[in-house]
Amino acid sequence: MDSVPFTHCPTKKKNCVSTIDLTSYHRIAPLPFSGEVDETKERIRYILNQFDQVEIKEEQPLYIHAVFTSKWLKFKDDLELYLDESTGLLHIKSGSRLGYYDFKVNRKRVERFKSLFNKY
Repeated sequence: MDSVPFTHCPTKKKNCVSTIDLTSYHRIAPLPFSGEVDETKERIRYILNQFDQVEIKEEQPLYIHAVFTSKWLKFKDDLELYLDESTGLLHIKSGSRLGYYDFKVNRKRVERFKSLFNKY
């Protein structure tokens, strides 16, 4: 695997999921992708537009960083996506900036993202 540009989830917090983590609570499977990276990134942008309160903050050739803002309390969650060309896997990390527990909001967000990714 190429060097993933994000870190592991904080071990003692239950407000994050990631494809690079090994702990059962934080672990989520990466998504396989095929085709050109630019086409996959266009697909990712399209899927992110299906969500409310999201803004893409940074985009690099193989990396996208988006920020989700909760509707009522304006909490911010980070979603990071990395396209590993060598393995054909899309690595994902979604985590809350604050707090200890997120009521599985980040896991549900990633599962919805994965479902939409597989659909389109």
